[in-house]
Amino acid sequence: MHMFFVRHAESIANARGQWQGQLDYELSSEGIEQSRSLSKMFESSGLQPTRIYTSPLSRAYKTAKICFPNEKIVSIEDLQEGGAGVFSGKTMADIEEEYPDIAAEFQTTRNFNIVPGAESRYDIRRRASTIVDFLIKGHSDSDCVIVFTHSGLLMYIISVLVGMNRVWVLRIPNTGVFEFIIDPDRWTAGDSKQGSVNRFQIMKFADISHLVK
Repeated sequence: MHMFFVRHAESIANARGQWQGQLDYELSSEGIEQSRSLSKMFESSGLQPTRIYTSPLSRAYKTAKICFPNEKIVSIEDLQEGGAGVFSGKTMADIEEEYPDIAAEFQTTRNFNIVPGAESRYDIRRRASTIVDFLIKGHSDSDCVIVFTHSGLLMYIISVLVGMNRVWVLRIPNTGVFEFIIDPDRWTAGDSKQGSVNRFQIMKFADISHLVK
């Protein structure tokens, strides 16, 4: 099966440098243009998705809708971004002023577990595992699945997909595209006897070539 993961286009909060978490922000004018460029890329590739899923948050849903205006798009709650707690809606300058001790530690560790009200990293990892399990086991080898979601959650999804316990910080640009080829019939997370490597490929990784003019 072909599986694509896409980070949403630029939102108003992205443009302002605000943490979003699960707050809902619309696309910026730049984000709308990015979505149109992404749409052209999908159209020119001749891609014919059999399933399209999105986070229910506007910045992801609107990106998906611009790309596939005539296709059925299914919202899944588990695809929304991780909750950012007291960071939500704030810039880093705001956080440094309001929560200086937390900001200082966070700048060093990037550990959201110290942020009051934030979704635990354990819970985000569990969500990512649930999503990957559904996407692979719930679809066949002939499917082409496209998923629109968020950068924070994507770090965990990628970690689960490639079978790592460690989560790496990934700088995922707006509309960054990940493309995988996965054999759902041979899928067992962490199984080294998965058969031909041709059945498990990473084709694109945070790709934004569609934005290059």
